[in-house]
Amino acid sequence: MARKRETRFEPAVAKPGSLRPAVSPGDDPIDELSVTDVEYRDTDFAERHVSGVSIEACLFDSVRFPSTLRHSTIAESTLRVCDLANVAADDSSMIESLVDNGRLTGLSWTAGVLRDVAIESTRADLSSFAQTRMRTVVFRDCDLRQADFQGTEFRNVRFERCNLVGARFTGARIQQNLRFEDCDLTGLYGITALRGATINGGDPQGLAATLARELGIVVEWNTDLDEN
Repeated sequence: MARKRETRFEPAVAKPGSLRPAVSPGDDPIDELSVTDVEYRDTDFAERHVSGVSIEACLFDSVRFPSTLRHSTIAESTLRVCDLANVAADDSSMIESLVDNGRLTGLSWTAGVLRDVAIESTRADLSSFAQTRMRTVVFRDCDLRQADFQGTEFRNVRFERCNLVGARFTGARIQQNLRFEDCDLTGLYGITALRGATINGGDPQGLAATLARELGIVVEWNTDLDEN
């Protein structure tokens, strides 16, 4: 019987069109701000705490995002070399957008939405996407050590060449097509919740050891050499 060929998906990431430069203070983040077709460059908003922001078709280049960005939406936008480290962006949505060469260490994007999103060459260790709904998302060449995906819902999500050492997937829900390609899954937690996922490449011995630990299996290696 021929094996069913798996459809390879890519996020429908939108590219910003004609943009105008951001003008301060009118385009600076505040509660309930709505901006469209704006280009932000080399700006630092880390001291700000905002909620309910709506961003559409914008470009962010070398921008430090507000420390709090809850209940907000980023759509059809590009975030290039941006710093979202330790940002609290819970209950937020990112749609048809690209994060490239970013810093997401410690980011909290819990109970949110990622749809048609590509995150590439980005450091996102210690980040949390717990309870978030992901649909058509690709993590590519990312550092996701000890990232939290507990209770996350996956539909058409792919991890490519990512470091997922110590990441947590307990209670994850796979709706459709979760793939790991050439990833380091050593010490991953909640691997039994990934039933139905596809793993291609990587370290099979490290994965086997992780699975054994999750199942409570003790593996003893006999290093004694026969002297016969």
